[in-house]
Amino acid sequence: MYSVEAPTASNALERARRRLVVRRLPLFAVCWLGTVFIWMAVLLAERLATVPLTVPLPLFQACALGLALAAVRRDPAGKWVRVWVAATVVLLGLSVTVLFATVRGDGDMLAFVLLTLYLSSALFFAWGWRIELAVWVATVVPWALAIPWLQFFLPPLELITAIGIGSMVCLAIAEVSARSFGVVFERGERAGVASQALAASRDAYRDLAENATDLIYTHDLQGRLTYVNAAFLRYAHGPAEAIVGRTCHELMAQHPDAPDLDAIIRRVAVGEVPPPVLLPVEAPKGLRWLECAITAIRDPGGTVVGVRGIARDVTARHTVEEQLRASLVELRQNEEMLRLLARRQSTIREEERKRISFNLHDDVCQELVGLGIVLESMRRRLVDVVPAQANGLAQIGRYLNEVAEHLRGLAHDLRPFLLRDLGLEGSVRSLVDGLSSETMRVVVTFPAPIPRLDEDVEIGVYRIAQEALANATRHAHATSIAVTLTVDETTLRLEVCDDGRGFAAADQRRQPRLGLVGMQERALALGGRVAVISTPGRGTTVDLECPIAEPLRATAG
Repeated sequence: MYSVEAPTASNALERARRRLVVRRLPLFAVCWLGTVFIWMAVLLAERLATVPLTVPLPLFQACALGLALAAVRRDPAGKWVRVWVAATVVLLGLSVTVLFATVRGDGDMLAFVLLTLYLSSALFFAWGWRIELAVWVATVVPWALAIPWLQFFLPPLELITAIGIGSMVCLAIAEVSARSFGVVFERGERAGVASQALAASRDAYRDLAENATDLIYTHDLQGRLTYVNAAFLRYAHGPAEAIVGRTCHELMAQHPDAPDLDAIIRRVAVGEVPPPVLLPVEAPKGLRWLECAITAIRDPGGTVVGVRGIARDVTARHTVEEQLRASLVELRQNEEMLRLLARRQSTIREEERKRISFNLHDDVCQELVGLGIVLESMRRRLVDVVPAQANGLAQIGRYLNEVAEHLRGLAHDLRPFLLRDLGLEGSVRSLVDGLSSETMRVVVTFPAPIPRLDEDVEIGVYRIAQEALANATRHAHATSIAVTLTVDETTLRLEVCDDGRGFAAADQRRQPRLGLVGMQERALALGGRVAVISTPGRGTTVDLECPIAEPLRATAG
């Protein structure tokens, strides 16, 4: 697959090389003509040549360089620029060779002059070893042909060695200069492309910032604004001159909820990325709230030198949130009042149950027992006189005993005296044992011993367990019930699961059951919650979770 960019880059490099030759040709001309004048002065001082022979050479070379300069400036990037200049350099070498041959001058000196010409052209024009070799051949060959008309003072071997070493050095310098120029040019091109890309990116960023609806700004580490976008100016209703240079502290409003801006800037200065902050500001419309996302501005070395921020007016949202927070506070207060009311009602019910329980146990049951004793006394007196009536009285006595036992059970249910003696764990275990039968299996699990709790907590949890078990046995027609009671340092959890017929949640919402409502009221009084999860045909789970407000006491027993 052929590359499209490579030829373009190569052509650009070639044009740059040609322009380099054109730029440096005037300086080369000045330096070379100065060198020629020095050598002519040496020839005149040594009486190796006369003025009529030496004067035309500088004039001729000056004309040749002038013509070359005029020709290459017409098309500085033309293809023949380097060829024209190389031919001019060859012409300079030939003219010097002709002069030295005419005056039968020093051949060693001529070789040094030619090496100077090679070296200067290699350094000035950086045209590579190929053109340098062509110039060398075009000048060394005439020098070799002019040897019969030259005088030599160095031994031939030393002269040839010096010329060879000098020529190789000139070729190497020419190639190194060409390659160095190519490397510098490529770096410059890459830097130019990067600079253009950076300028384009900067322009795009500025265009984006200026056309953004959010407020974009930058400031230094002292909080002094260095840039604001058009949206910021529209928001502040002021010109940039009136805003840039001011500190963020001046724009912020005095408000109890205002954050510590200096602390935020210090966090950004050490490399942290703080979360968005709410800043109160004084705007023409009054107090406004801005949500600001803040990031650091770093220099090329990675040091934080400033802060960049994007802000958005969230006054309406902040107002709604404040109203919501106030509503939540009011809701919590109402919930606490409702909980206290439910607890008060639960206490009243328990006190009424306690009173009724004592009345049934101590009054009604005792009176029934007394009535049974009277009936038994009458039966004994009538057993020999009227046997039929005596048997009727005996049956009435048995009914009275059953009623008394039933009332004692009701009294016991109304006031679970076992809680006082056995605690919550023993009472729940006794409740479960009383419900287990051949047709229904009820099991209870205590993952850890249950300590003694506050009396209200124990009574409330026991009542919820009692109601859940009663629902499972009376309405769900369950064959298996599992009860789990756990207590940790802060929370109590009761779970009652049965495999009964269950019910639909929609049915419960349409027609709430009093038992479930009672459990929810008791849970509310305890500061907890009770969840009833049920699916028709898949059983029901009652899950109670409540906090333990009072410190734990020793386990019963």
